[in-house]
Amino acid sequence: MKMTILVFCLVLLTVTVCAESPEETGMQFIQIGWANEVLGYNDYVLNEDGVFRRGERAYAYLEVEGYATSQEGEYTVTDIAVDVALRASFGLRLFYQQDLIDYRQLHQTAPDTLWFYIWVDIPTLAPSATYIAEVIIRDRISGEILKHQERVVVR
Repeated sequence: MKMTILVFCLVLLTVTVCAESPEETGMQFIQIGWANEVLGYNDYVLNEDGVFRRGERAYAYLEVEGYATSQEGEYTVTDIAVDVALRASFGLRLFYQQDLIDYRQLHQTAPDTLWFYIWVDIPTLAPSATYIAEVIIRDRISGEILKHQERVVVR
């Protein structure tokens, strides 16, 4: 009986610690959001409500920091991949594209942040609905994965 209670307490403690201790991550989003237009680094027209009309181009702007780097001779290397998925509001995956962005770059000095933008031309026949878009950033040097989900509405 004492052994069963001890095992239960250890399992409960483990679950509690895992639930209360967020996964430590070096990589994080500085900015991420929907945009009506992206003109350049930190220069975009924010679409706060994430609503787009059929036939329009929808943009996502993202900026990350805390990714790993490595050295190749005198150069600093960054190696990031960006995947995207689109799900119905009830969770069914409708679309997935791995390595939508495949970014491996040699730098004289390591940048503090990396920024990307993604766009999609919403088909004119797309059903009006609320979807869940997921952006997955994979740091291919550290193996770290950073995910973000955001609601998007097509009208």
